[in-house]
Amino acid sequence: MPVKGYDSVNVPSGLYKKIRALIQNRSDLGYRSVTEFVAEAVRTKLIDIGETAP
Repeated sequence: MPVKGYDSVNVPSGLYKKIRALIQNRSDLGYRSVTEFVAEAVRTKLIDIGETAP
């Protein structure tokens, strides 16, 4: 069950593992979790296509 205020999505295992490894190996990027990375990626994409990010 998702944490209150969150919903969940599925990503392919390989993509998840790649993001997790990136976060572990590149602390200079400042991400603390896969969730944080994915949320920022989605916000950035929404802005790129002209939508207002939440």
